[in-house]
Amino acid sequence: MDIETRTSILMDAFEELKKKWEIDEDKLTAKEERADILPETKVNELLQLKEKYKLDEIEFLFLVGAAVGYYQGQMNVKNVVLRKLATVNQFVNSILRK
Repeated sequence: MDIETRTSILMDAFEELKKKWEIDEDKLTAKEERADILPETKVNELLQLKEKYKLDEIEFLFLVGAAVGYYQGQMNVKNVVLRKLATVNQFVNSILRK
């Protein structure tokens, strides 16, 4: 298989991963078992993508690295937003008490 085809398959796998892993506000508070950085459900999804797209070890490592970065980035953004909202809530509550 040529490089362009393999690259296309790898990008398809990553796009599918991004769609599956978009932040769902209902799931943010759920605690999951973790395998190092990723929840176990995410690890299982990665393994399913490896099989579905028939990724070799190097391609799979690339996908795992991209997935970890994507997941951690989403969680960091969520945490920053929650901290900012807490600050705004404190400010509004202090004004309402006066």
